[in-house]
Amino acid sequence: MDRRRTAVRQRQLLLALEQWGPEYVGRVTQATDDEMAWLKKHGVPATTVRDAAQWDELRRVRGQQANAAASAAFSSGDYARARDLIDEARAFGAVRETEWQHLHEFIDSKAGPETVADIPAAA
Repeated sequence: MDRRRTAVRQRQLLLALEQWGPEYVGRVTQATDDEMAWLKKHGVPATTVRDAAQWDELRRVRGQQANAAASAAFSSGDYARARDLIDEARAFGAVRETEWQHLHEFIDSKAGPETVADIPAAA
């Protein structure tokens, strides 16, 4: 779960970078020195910044879509995809940390615990 938690956190940092630009990321996300080094390595995305209301709506919709897709993947037996989509929903703020943890535990109870090979590498 630590590798997944790191990957989710990195996705959250990139979303903040995309929204606010690099000068605010450290303050807004309370990024550690290691996280700031990781952000600098990945550079600034080329997308344009939307206003706060547009960002909130975009994240809400994308988080709900990821959460719904995770349910569908789970129902079809694609547990690896369900795990990845739950991570995506967490990054977009559609699920809280405790809910995210419980969802992974629930998937593990049906599919068995994932192996390190199943976990996306942190970029």
